[in-house]
Amino acid sequence: MSSNLMNKWRVDLTTGGSKIASRQVEHGLNPPGYQPGFTASAQQSEGTNKNDQQQQHLLSKRAWDMALQPVKSLPMNMFMMYMAGNTISIFPIMMVAMMVWRPIKALMGVGAFFKPIEAEHNGSLIGHKLIFVLGNMGAIALAAYKCHSMGLLPNHASDWLDFSLPPERLQYSLSGDSFV
Repeated sequence: MSSNLMNKWRVDLTTGGSKIASRQVEHGLNPPGYQPGFTASAQQSEGTNKNDQQQQHLLSKRAWDMALQPVKSLPMNMFMMYMAGNTISIFPIMMVAMMVWRPIKALMGVGAFFKPIEAEHNGSLIGHKLIFVLGNMGAIALAAYKCHSMGLLPNHASDWLDFSLPPERLQYSLSGDSFV
């Protein structure tokens, strides 16, 4: 069928009309590098194999980006907690509440978070999920440390028992007109 289409646009100027002469002219009309019996299936299979490898590499890279997302946010969260201060007011308490709530919400939806990649990714995503969980646990630990530094966590016997005396301070400092 393709030869009929090619013959439609070709003008046969050979004399005599023999098939041998027309075949010689037909091979002579092909451009340099053209191979009439060449099939591109080998090159296409290499191209698709290379494309599949590239696709898997991109999916793996995307999976690692998703897994490292909570770890990358820890320095920013530490700076925000530092800037919030240690006083007990609405702003630092809301910061700590959000610092606890977001990682817990992310931990509850680990499967849904990696679901878009699981269908196409070859191999296991257990390592990616483990790093994701550890990053979120680090954020929860940072929030617990902030609660401890604000004095919201009970860490002395006097916090639990009414008759126990609070611990004595080992050092006092003078700041301005107040003695702390």
